[in-house]
Amino acid sequence: MATIYLYCVPSEKISCEEMIMDTEFSGIERRLDELSERLARLKALSAKSRNDFDEDSFLRDIVERNLEVAVQCCIDISHRIIALEKARKPTDYYEAISLMGELGVIPVDHARRLAPIAGFRNILAHEYLSVDWDRVYDHLQNLDDLTRFGALAREWLVKRIEGDPR
Repeated sequence: MATIYLYCVPSEKISCEEMIMDTEFSGIERRLDELSERLARLKALSAKSRNDFDEDSFLRDIVERNLEVAVQCCIDISHRIIALEKARKPTDYYEAISLMGELGVIPVDHARRLAPIAGFRNILAHEYLSVDWDRVYDHLQNLDDLTRFGALAREWLVKRIEGDPR
């Protein structure tokens, strides 16, 4: 059974085309779209000065929440790809992202660089009383690893939809 979804290719301008999406991939597609949306919001906010960031609690809240959701999208995408690839089940979120490198979805060095963001997500979600705003602002200023993860996961998805097992 197939469902029609909007398939968006991340770029400076987001271009979309209609694709037939098997339901086994639809969760990945929805999370990739959500990741793209959250990253677009964050990119717009990354132009804010550090002073603006420090003085505006609403801005900090918006950045914090969008970073949390963006990272959660990467984690969820990783878990779904791991299941579809019938790979070993990761013990934690860090390992889930690391496995994306082992599976060849993203380069191993990129997986190593990105995996620690899972711990950062846990702090945002569970230890919200001790958020390090310097780290939040640093992540806001460097969205490249999250953006690249989304692009590479989307490439994996397109190959799988087209019948290419790798």
